[in-house]
Amino acid sequence: MLHSAANVDHDPAFGRCRIVDKFFITGGQGCIGAWIVRRLLDEGTPFTIFDLAPNDQILQQLLSADESASLQRIFGDVSVTQTVEQAVQESGATAIIHLAGLQIPTCRANPVLGATVNVLGTLNVFEAARKSEGRIRSVAYASSAAVIGPPEDYDGPIVDDTPHRPRTHYGYFKLTNEGNARIFWQDHGVASAGLRPYAVYGIGRELGLSSGPSLALRATAAGQDYTISFSGPCGFTYTRDIADQFIGCARKATAGASALNVVGHCGTVEDFISVIEEVAPDARGSIRCEGGPLPVAAVIDETGLRELLGTVPLTPLADSIRDTIDRYKDLFDRGVLQP
Repeated sequence: MLHSAANVDHDPAFGRCRIVDKFFITGGQGCIGAWIVRRLLDEGTPFTIFDLAPNDQILQQLLSADESASLQRIFGDVSVTQTVEQAVQESGATAIIHLAGLQIPTCRANPVLGATVNVLGTLNVFEAARKSEGRIRSVAYASSAAVIGPPEDYDGPIVDDTPHRPRTHYGYFKLTNEGNARIFWQDHGVASAGLRPYAVYGIGRELGLSSGPSLALRATAAGQDYTISFSGPCGFTYTRDIADQFIGCARKATAGASALNVVGHCGTVEDFISVIEEVAPDARGSIRCEGGPLPVAAVIDETGLRELLGTVPLTPLADSIRDTIDRYKDLFDRGVLQP
């Protein structure tokens, strides 16, 4: 049965105990980035997004045309040091949310490119924060549950500082970023928090090894069959919730360099499919899973994230699944996406 780290309803006003004047968001056109953009627009907080090149494919699923046109954007390569430093300086931001990176399949196929973007790009972001001379008060960056090894590596729940031996280049790149973040705090006082989501699901999450749950929801909305390519234990985090967690961490991570587990809803892929069938009975039998579990242990502890945020945003699973299916149906009806 699926369960969560805490039975807490989503609270859009959480985490506002300190003021961030403006955010700088790398990877703002990606899935989590687009949801952060949506949430910051809703609350009226200014931001600049930084991406390699214009691409509104995901943003158009969450924003109106007028909202997209109003965005402040800077385009450039995150792996080029001077480009990142200049963009951060021009933005006038006081906090960074760093999401730009390549997923597991790309890192496996081209590890040199993966390291260039995921490791060098992250170093560039921290260097830009260091050179801001205190204007950037915090960096919230995307680590990943992929830093965690398979279940046989552990005995009991996995806490934030448990030693890890990931099984992918991507996981080691993220682990390297966590270590470098600690050195930037140790040597330069750059405060940060890295978040380790497991399987993120919702509108816009359609790339990467763990995107199967999202694709299953899209197929459900379209009345189509779909097979998730993995099974067994997993942690499921809704896109809107992880967006709010990044925003909250960027506001509250004023000291230290934390690497924080993200639990979301814990269960199995089979459990997730059962909830889909409860929400959308017509989908019964059309969504399946096959293959073994992801090579990442799923019994993890979220105490550190809870201590930092106070309340961890967590939308009830059935509500988030229903919301995602309804959003997909609306996007199909309006012609933004094709079934």
